[in-house]
Amino acid sequence: MGKAQVYEMEIEGRHHRVETSVGDGWSNEATWWVDGEQVATASSKVEDNLYLSVGRGHDLAGSLGAVRARFTSLSKPVRATWFEGSRTAAETAARIGVGGVDLVPEAGSPAALREERMRTNPRLHAARHVVGGVAKVVMPLLFTALMIWLAGRIPWPGWDLPSVPLPSISLPSIPWPDWELPRLDWDAPGWLVWLAEHAKYVIPILIGVALGRREMRRRREQDELRERLAARDPSASSEDR
Repeated sequence: MGKAQVYEMEIEGRHHRVETSVGDGWSNEATWWVDGEQVATASSKVEDNLYLSVGRGHDLAGSLGAVRARFTSLSKPVRATWFEGSRTAAETAARIGVGGVDLVPEAGSPAALREERMRTNPRLHAARHVVGGVAKVVMPLLFTALMIWLAGRIPWPGWDLPSVPLPSISLPSIPWPDWELPRLDWDAPGWLVWLAEHAKYVIPILIGVALGRREMRRRREQDELRERLAARDPSASSEDR
């Protein structure tokens, strides 16, 4: 696999290790080990989420669970999440995104530094989602303005294209029912009218705010879940705590 991002954690007496590729821009790869045994591997050139589960004939297919490795659109690894249960139930949960515990990224790795930034300054990290929402609004506007500017400066050739005689088709008229909908005698408040008129600009920003808040909440919940699992497992290392 070459350079890899490593995630590890001791869960219920088993040592889980996931290695993912690191942003080569061409494909995403992930491999899952349990207690030193390679149990699953997956790769894709188009999918941002890879789902790892043991084969149906594996001795631990009924209890080993499944793993989802998530990547950005630029093939950079985000996290590796383990889902408990049987092979089918765990993989279903992984695809839906219900439950699961994030494995701990290797100390000093980009994923570990990302988690630490989220803990120390969660609002700043969440602001990145808002910036992304703003970029989705601003970039198309700038691109359109640039195309208009370029179009006005390109000497287009004066082509005289021949006219094409299109057939005249007489379609039968359909007697639609004459419905008259009731009119609502209600004046919307100014802020609602403004939002409706600017929805295509406002919605991406609101989505960014929602994603940022969700990521903050998810990080807190995952840290609490790791602590609970470590407290239940006396063999967990201090790094997992």
